[in-house]
Amino acid sequence: MGDFSMQNHFYGPGNAKYLIIFWLVSLFVLAGCGDGGTVATTGSAGSAISTSAASIQLSATTTTVPSDNSGTSTITVTALDASNAALSGIVVGLSTDTGIVSSPTVTTGADGTASFTFRSGTSSLANRTATITATAGAIAQIQVQIAGATLSVFSTTGSSVSNDGLSPVTVTFIAKNAQGAGLANTPFTASWVTTSVGAQLSISPTSGTTDQYGKFNLIVAGAGAPAVGTATVSASAAGSTASATITVANATGTYGISQTSNSTGPVVTVNPTTVPMQIGDQLTVTVSAPTSANVTFVTSQGTWAGSGTTTQTVSVVGGVASAVLAQTLAGQANVQVYDPVTPTNTDSLVVGITAVTPYRVALTASPTVVPKTLGTSTGSSTLIATVYDLNGQPVGNAPVEFSLSNTTGGGESVSPVVAYTATIAGGGLGLGQASATFTSGSVSSSSSGVQVRAKVSNSTVATNTAPSSGDATIVIGGTAGSIAFGISTKLVELNTTTYQLPVSVLVSDSNGNPQSNQTVSLSLWPIAWSTGSAPCTADPDGYVWNGTTWIAGNGGTFYNEDMNGNLTLDEVSPGTPEDGYRRYYNNGSASTTLASGTGAKDGLVTPVNSAAGSIPASVTTDANGLANFNLTYLKSSAIWTHVRMRASTVVQGTETISQSIFTLPALLADSSPTCFLTPPYHF
Repeated sequence: MGDFSMQNHFYGPGNAKYLIIFWLVSLFVLAGCGDGGTVATTGSAGSAISTSAASIQLSATTTTVPSDNSGTSTITVTALDASNAALSGIVVGLSTDTGIVSSPTVTTGADGTASFTFRSGTSSLANRTATITATAGAIAQIQVQIAGATLSVFSTTGSSVSNDGLSPVTVTFIAKNAQGAGLANTPFTASWVTTSVGAQLSISPTSGTTDQYGKFNLIVAGAGAPAVGTATVSASAAGSTASATITVANATGTYGISQTSNSTGPVVTVNPTTVPMQIGDQLTVTVSAPTSANVTFVTSQGTWAGSGTTTQTVSVVGGVASAVLAQTLAGQANVQVYDPVTPTNTDSLVVGITAVTPYRVALTASPTVVPKTLGTSTGSSTLIATVYDLNGQPVGNAPVEFSLSNTTGGGESVSPVVAYTATIAGGGLGLGQASATFTSGSVSSSSSGVQVRAKVSNSTVATNTAPSSGDATIVIGGTAGSIAFGISTKLVELNTTTYQLPVSVLVSDSNGNPQSNQTVSLSLWPIAWSTGSAPCTADPDGYVWNGTTWIAGNGGTFYNEDMNGNLTLDEVSPGTPEDGYRRYYNNGSASTTLASGTGAKDGLVTPVNSAAGSIPASVTTDANGLANFNLTYLKSSAIWTHVRMRASTVVQGTETISQSIFTLPALLADSSPTCFLTPPYHF
């Protein structure tokens, strides 16, 4: 009964909490009675490591990636427990609603972090937002923008339409990827909205896909409403939008070219002022002439199919008249139409005629030498690529890719990467020409320059492939290529003991252009010395001065005793002191031939470095790449001392050095006919 009373006390309705405590204590005791193992509170059996996190954090090196799959973002996931301590060994599941993550899972390391990459993928080239999700018990998300695709208005045949719907215009859009190449077969949608009260439009089509070049055409007309004003035509493709403003004006029923239709390419161009066609096309030109009986068609190039000549007169039927233009050569034709009875009823059209099949491409760069980029100041060159067919006719609407090689690594670039050749001449471009801009980087090139290549997309036609003309070369200036010395032909006498010799240095880059504001370091060294012979000239023949007269002996010109240039008398080699060491001088260096006998040992370096004179430690070039300075030296050093003058400058980590070796000159008045400059050196 006592036991029963005890159980009733624990298990009674008012004592549920005691029941739970009793059960937990029992479980602990039972576990302790086993084989000594433990029971994990989380994770798999036999492990005390968590398999989930209390929280997850996500961070990205960049929150934007290009839409053409050309770049990635590195995303770091951090797993934390309830105390915000890092958890290692956590398996984190990964997913994204668009784009690609590099792995379905990652496992955190000792610091509680793991990394993976994200890229746009190739299933869609559109701009969009990706939501990346990481799951390990807790859930975290991060958004990355997929961007770079663009949509823009490529061309328009006009900006105004009549409100009667009879004078439409064509608006051409182009979609490009992040690298500037056209996005083919990309879905688009189009719509319009009035921007002033009452203006109405009709557009066609309202959806579709881009062509092989990333383009699509919209036919825009007034909607037949009496209101006038402006409206905006908008289009969307690849996650980007573009728009064009159209003016809706009152219909006047004026005389003019209402449309053209081509046998190939875009079928209809309405209300045109310019229109392209290709060699071999048949271009139908339609004229609205509501009050005329006939229309005369005239072209400056090509022929009209009905007459076989440059002129054709056509009867008006139902208020319109048409003629067909045929072309066999590339060029730009001016087409004019008029009423032969009322010549003031007239209109005109420019037709660009280009070839179809690319055969070769020529590339020019202007200028071919540009300065390097310094701060906000950049060097640029205009690139013009011209595409020709087999017969030398320019090819229009050809996509040309521009690329660089032999680059410096300084950040030079070309933009746009892809450009289409012109179908209508204008804007500085001829038929079949495409333009891009080269921009220099912060590092100068060698004299061989940076090579620019032009290639027709989806073909083998390129500037580096025959029969094309070769890549273009652009030299980026700014690196000192050489330093030249200029020594004056006139010597200045400062006083009775001192001369001054004006000297200039000229610094130019690898292309011969002057380099301004360059610091040039200077040095001077007495590289050799001579004994003398009468009357007052250095002696190459072995005559020496004995204090009274000139006698044959071991004379001549000798290399500086200080062979290693350390301003200290030490040894040329073990056991051979520099003092008295006589090695003949040979064109800028010590000869291998030693003079016979041993020279006088006076305990001094012969000659001392001050015998060469003095020059400034450095100079700075002016706008012409020039820097001027003076060499000052004692008269006693003239004639007998041979000096080596060096100049050096460092540009972009590369040192350029030049030197000049010459004998210190003397004024004629000091050396002839009476020599006042006795030799300071003796064998």
